[in-house]
Amino acid sequence: MKAGSRLRLIGYFLGFAGAGLLTALIVREGTARVLAALAAASWAVPVVAAINIPRMFCDGAAWLALVPRPDQPPLLMAVWIRWVGGSVNDLLPSARLGGDILTARLATIRCGLPPTLAAAIAVVNMTISVTMRILLTIGVLLLIAGVTGLAHLYLPTVLAGLIALMAVLGFYLAQRFGLSRLVTGLISRVRNFSKWSLVIQSGVNFDDTVRRLYSRLSALLLCALFWIGSWLAGCIETWVALFALGIHTSFIVALIVETVGQSLRSAFFIVPAGLGIFEGGMVMICSLLGISGDVALALSLIRRAREALFSGPGLIVWQFVEARRVLRRVTQGTAS
Repeated sequence: MKAGSRLRLIGYFLGFAGAGLLTALIVREGTARVLAALAAASWAVPVVAAINIPRMFCDGAAWLALVPRPDQPPLLMAVWIRWVGGSVNDLLPSARLGGDILTARLATIRCGLPPTLAAAIAVVNMTISVTMRILLTIGVLLLIAGVTGLAHLYLPTVLAGLIALMAVLGFYLAQRFGLSRLVTGLISRVRNFSKWSLVIQSGVNFDDTVRRLYSRLSALLLCALFWIGSWLAGCIETWVALFALGIHTSFIVALIVETVGQSLRSAFFIVPAGLGIFEGGMVMICSLLGISGDVALALSLIRRAREALFSGPGLIVWQFVEARRVLRRVTQGTAS
């Protein structure tokens, strides 16, 4: 069996396992109670969907901030690209890397960005987003320890956060010093070096592009600010959904719930759409904050409804774009 087929089988298995876990959680908390809570808060679905629109614009603006001005596409095009790429991150087991790769591909196809620049922007954008997510997760876990009185969480949270930040710092330093230059010495020992010269030159160009992007400090800060704006929009979505479910709590609680839920989805990226993982995380964190399990599951299902409204069509658009490219190549091949 080919590696691609094995990965698909693993994805299907984990997807079914996640669906089973979600079903078990709903049965455990009481199907009738979960559905009643969801029905009572059904008005929140269109509101949460409306809040997601400025979130999409923040995602697009964050990516656009990294694009040098001569190559910048229109804002709406950037939002469209990030919407399609974000749909892959939301629904497919891609470690959020698949969405960045697709964003780079669409930027090349639809906006005419040089492939080297598009790939470099994807790497820098991923580095910023991972760094921001780690910092926010550390802050939220420390906040949980303070709110719940679980003082024993302080030390492991700080240690785990430092380890994660050191890993990101290592990745950043590798980019600054040149990932390609690190392997050029090994490749240069290949007997038929001339065959590798073009690959090496492309790698050197990529390293230089990455360094130029990191030298634009204002663009990096703007990207980080828009990323925070996107995250805050997600927190507002959670806050509104909690209000609709009868939980009139502070924004800090919504912030904690949103951040922990998204962090768990990122950590268990191999499960398609974080199915079952996201819901289990919601039940766990909400129980620490005094929110019942049926309300936590109803909250997660409201967020799932929003994903179905936005991310599902995004995947369909992606497949349509790829199908058109294949059809065009086939038509051109037939004509020639």
